[in-house]
Amino acid sequence: MSKPRYPWWGYIKNVIRSYPELKQEYENLHEQSITVSLSGMPGGGEVSRGTENIAIRELPKPKQRRYNAVCNAIEVTARLKTSTERLKVVNAYYWRKSKKVTLGGAANQANVCYETAVNYHRDFVMIVAYFMGEATYEELNDSQKFTLKSQKNVL
Repeated sequence: MSKPRYPWWGYIKNVIRSYPELKQEYENLHEQSITVSLSGMPGGGEVSRGTENIAIRELPKPKQRRYNAVCNAIEVTARLKTSTERLKVVNAYYWRKSKKVTLGGAANQANVCYETAVNYHRDFVMIVAYFMGEATYEELNDSQKFTLKSQKNVL
């Protein structure tokens, strides 16, 4: 039986790659401004709810959706038994700043074999696709080696 080809696979990989920039942008939105609001009106002309205004700030909808999908995938992966190795593979493969690492290099850094790293990578991409609305729960379970049977249902 051949591997299924998903038209969204490359898009989801790009979503995962963009996570550090989205995270930085999201954190910048939630920083408290320490500069004074200069206005000719007493009190600045608006209600002073600094903390509330910061808490409700979000990225534009498409960016927020991508950011939330990767955050949710990280949370789901963190609940699995092999979470540390899985996240090491994903971190080394997608988010390493110093130099581009292949999946084989990411496997070496996480101290797992290449085939295991391929499975961890595929699982993570499928979970992100699920949260982006590109993959169904059935597709997650039909994925060749993605099984949550030994785990509690984490999705």
